[in-house]
Amino acid sequence: MNYFSVGSKVYEGFAGGTSEAGAALVAVLAVAVIIVVQLFVVQWLWNAVLVPTVSVVRPLKTLLQTFGLLILIALIHPGTVVAAA
Repeated sequence: MNYFSVGSKVYEGFAGGTSEAGAALVAVLAVAVIIVVQLFVVQWLWNAVLVPTVSVVRPLKTLLQTFGLLILIALIHPGTVVAAA
């Protein structure tokens, strides 16, 4: 182990380590970014592909509608939707 001292105190040093709070923050931000990207991709695919192909489908206007659609799909088919977590 690496040790270093500041004054009379000795601290353990871990190469490249981050605190648990820092790692948790990075994980939360990564999940949030993945969800936002997924929302944009789903909305684009829905509006660009499904709406012109299927006549009874209307376009998604907001990301909140897209998020609701993803939640509905996850409830109907659990385990088939790729989760961000």
